[in-house]
Parts: sequence; C-alpha cells; structure tokens
Amino acid sequence: MTNVCRDSSGQRFDRTGAIGPVTTQLKLPLASSERIRPIARSSATCMIVHVLPETGRVLGIDVGYSLTKRTTAFCHLTWTKDRIDWTVSSATAELLCRKQALRAVQSQNKQPFLSVAIDGPLRPRLRVRYTYRTAECVLSRGAFQKRGKPGQTNAGSGPPLHKNATSLAKMVRQYCSIGSAQMPFSASNDAVYEAFPNLFLGVLCDEREYPVRPSKGRCWTDCLFPIVASRLEKLIQTLLPERRFEGVQRTAGHEPIAALTCAITALSAAAGQCVAVGARTDGYIVLPPLSLWGLSVDQAEPWAERELRDIQQRLAFDKRSVQASQIYCGAKLWDVRKNRPATPSAPQPTD
Repeated sequence: MTNVCRDSSGQRFDRTGAIGPVTTQLKLPLASSERIRPIARSSATCMIVHVLPETGRVLGIDVGYSLTKRTTAFCHLTWTKDRIDWTVSSATAELLCRKQALRAVQSQNKQPFLSVAIDGPLRPRLRVRYTYRTAECVLSRGAFQKRGKPGQTNAGSGPPLHKNATSLAKMVRQYCSIGSAQMPFSASNDAVYEAFPNLFLGVLCDEREYPVRPSKGRCWTDCLFPIVASRLEKLIQTLLPERRFEGVQRTAGHEPIAALTCAITALSAAAGQCVAVGARTDGYIVLPPLSLWGLSVDQAEPWAERELRDIQQRLAFDKRSVQASQIYCGAKLWDVRKNRPATPSAPQPTD
C-alpha cells in the first residue's frame, strides 16, 4: 500500500521504514462527470500507443502484509462504451482472504485484465531478490528525496513489501486472465506493472502547490490525492473519452485511494500513455504521462523532468551507482539529458 504497511502489532510503516500515524481521508464532494477536454498533444506528449477497446478492465493492488488488518486493497476499474466504474475490496495478507477479495471485485466479469499494476517492488520475471534497485536510486534523489520517495527493497519494510507484492502478482496471474505485455517495462510476459502512488500523484502536482510535508505522518498519497484529483480525472477521460464517471474524489480512505491510483497506473500502461523509470535488470516504476506533469515554480518545464535530467547527468559520472537507469516515454526510450520525447514507436512485447 503506497508507502504504508503494518507490522504484527498493527503499527504502520512506510516504504522507507519510518513509523507514521494512521490517517483518515475525509470524503469529498462528488466531482462533475461532464466530459473533460482531451489533452493538447505536442512533441512533449507521450502519445497513446494503444487505442483501448470499447469495453475493458484493469486491476490495481495496494499491498499490505498484516495478517490481522485489511491493509491489502484491490481496485477493479471497468468501462463500457459510455461509462467508467470501479470497485474496491480489502483483505489481510492471508491467502484465502486475498482470494475472496479478488473474487469480490471481479464479480461475474470474465474479460481478461488488460493490465495489472501493483504497489510494491517488482523485479523482471517476478523474481525475489532483496537488493537496492535502480528505480529507487533515481527517484530518491534531488527534490524527490523529500516528496514521497520510494523506500529501498533491501532495507526497512522493503523486503516484506517486495515479497508480498511478488506473491500478489503471482496469485493474480494464477487465478485471473491477464493480457500480454505490450510495453517493454512490464514485470512479466503478462501485463503486470509496478505502481508507486506517492510519485504517480506527486509528479502531477505543480511545484508551487507541493506540500512541504504530509499533513499526517508520511502518508504522501493521502495528502496529494485531493490536490491532483482533477488531473487524475483528466487522465482517465483522455484515455477513455466520452464516458461518464462519478469522479475520483468519491473515493475515501488510504487503501482505497492507493488502490485506485494503482488501477489508473494500470490503465495508463495499457494505453502506453505513461513514463517508466528504472532498469531492465531490476524493474521499472510507472508514472503518469509527461503531458500532465506539474510545472516548476518558474513554469518553465515540469519540475520532475528537471529533476530527472539533473539526476541522470549526475549518475552518468557515478561509477558506484546501481545499474544504468532507463526512462521510457510510452514504448520509446527517452534520454532526458538531451531532449524531450517525440511520439513513441510501436511497442514491442517483452521477452
């Protein structure tokens, strides 16, 4: 679950291993379901690589590992030709409870999931290995360091989160039908991707509006969600135009918010409308499309693009860092140090 997990005593830990208080998200008024104007496309836009089908579904999973508290949440996002809906079901880390929650959100829908996004460290081919990863190295530097960075897979709550995220990915692959991976940064041959709600929401936030710190503990997802809700809705409506939905702000509570953000991550990956940061050897974290990233204080460019460029330049000369990092914009590699991305080429399935 975003950066938050619980130990056997019920205390919450974020992915950096720090303890934070339990938070409650107030329910906000319903957002308008009127059509939102599509994003204006430019050379800096990660264009939609795939046209999504008229009807379909994706799955987002917020990972928890408490055996007594329902800290794992499944969000099933579905759409028809004129409507978008989602449902959330929670579970403990006990296998039977997780299976029941997965069945609850699936209902009688037998369509394959176009993609699945899981909030936890995922390595290629869903291997378990407790070492520091490239995506964590990149996204914990510069301004990211104090804006909801990912924790380390090899420290704190990272190992159990990695173990549980991988177990959930394997469980979903076993009990559900998932479409084939169409993007080069999937964690398996099926369309399974790594989500990270803290920064999926964070890069959408304008730098001027970015909180200095979360209002409670280190729950960045809960803090950022109401600030960027309108951009999440714009993203959904751009990927699935001319459909009605009740608005994301009707979702309340940490686990449901994080699971919904994971489902939107899965939707972005299914459309090829996203950015992914990491390395082929140890996995990628999926972020929203560049066209929606929040601007820097001087309004010159997205602040996260500025940070990635600076970080890439520093890492290029750091021989002690982990594997050389890669950034994808859609299905095309993006050298953020040189230029902004053009329209990505057609995607290639993973090996």
